[in-house]
Amino acid sequence: MTIEKITMADQFYATQWLHVMLNKDDWLSSQIDQVVKARDEFKKICLANTPDRLNDFCKTWLSPTQWAELDKTITAARERRKSTAEQDEHHAGVNLTHRAKFILERLSKQYDCSISDVIEQHLVDRVNCDLPSN
Repeated sequence: MTIEKITMADQFYATQWLHVMLNKDDWLSSQIDQVVKARDEFKKICLANTPDRLNDFCKTWLSPTQWAELDKTITAARERRKSTAEQDEHHAGVNLTHRAKFILERLSKQYDCSISDVIEQHLVDRVNCDLPSN
């Protein structure tokens, strides 16, 4: 197991994954009474909403193979968060009317470029100020 501890940031993804997996037949155990007990405990943990209790649950109920599966899920979620954070440093959101979006999309197809490129390359002459660099 490479995860030492599920963190608060990981908790959402870990909980979602466990919820899906616990509803699969025979994933946790072939003994239905054990599965029911684990599901009941998991519901209480979800209500408590603390990573420590989630970690304890995983230590109690998951096999090393299942921990490894959870680890892969959490690692992928961390990478997505990191990637999104890096993208956010270089991108800004803009609200557009449907008409403005249609026009920008049409121009981006016509010039085979992104909407950002349309704005930067085709509207730059209309801006009367120093533009920030990328």
